[in-house]
Amino acid sequence: MDKAMFAMLFVITVIFILAIAFIWINNRFNNYEEFDELEEEVLVKLGMKKQLMQELHRWINGNSLDAAQIQEMLMVNPKRAADIIYQRIDEFTVDSLTNFVLRTGKTVSVSIHDK
Repeated sequence: MDKAMFAMLFVITVIFILAIAFIWINNRFNNYEEFDELEEEVLVKLGMKKQLMQELHRWINGNSLDAAQIQEMLMVNPKRAADIIYQRIDEFTVDSLTNFVLRTGKTVSVSIHDK
């Protein structure tokens, strides 16, 4: 009887500890409020990257380029060409995307406005 009681207390204790750990992990990694707290500069950079990537995509579609042509014209390796084709903006910096757009023969300008 004592062994059964000890086993049951042990199981209940383990379940209790696991429940607390699960609640802590869930609250720690599912904090959606962090998305609301993105700094304005991050959003501005994402917007710039999106515009540059869209321009690259228009250029690719307008010239009906395949991956090999993109690699040659933009001087990139196959992985980078695939990242451009699939518009993976998180793989690029504003600087690298600007360089790619410049290699297409286009110009890039920046405008700054007061808030």
